[in-house]
Amino acid sequence: MLRLPPRMEEVILLVYGKGLREVEVAEKLGISKQAVSKALKEGRGRLAQIFLSLAETLNADVIKVDIGKGYAVVRLRQLGMKAYLIYVPGKGVRTLFQQNVTCDEENEALCREVIEAAITWGLIRGDSLGNDYVKAIDKVIEELEK
Repeated sequence: MLRLPPRMEEVILLVYGKGLREVEVAEKLGISKQAVSKALKEGRGRLAQIFLSLAETLNADVIKVDIGKGYAVVRLRQLGMKAYLIYVPGKGVRTLFQQNVTCDEENEALCREVIEAAITWGLIRGDSLGNDYVKAIDKVIEELEK
């Protein structure tokens, strides 16, 4: 499965996306700190495995993985271009290809999901982007390239 279990995803997003400490997450969710630690450890491993599995499926070399920000950057072996893998909470990984990133009618939902995920993971701030999906996607890619 290319998605994290809901509770594990929630813990990871609270720690990495919101910047909460494990103790704060435990209190917020009404679980032990040990349960939070276990969910984080397993979640990081599963997310890494998801990214590696997708890289293999795409016949790509992994350039960079940042579990704490929910993304990976890979280079497609046959085409030589990059692809950006972004974990969208509740939905799984979405892929943007380096060339031809458009947010037209056909791709609007994908762009919106990626932008919302980037905001959730703390890659970009949503308050300055408005509804300009192209500008927002460019900003997301810029952050992934850092």
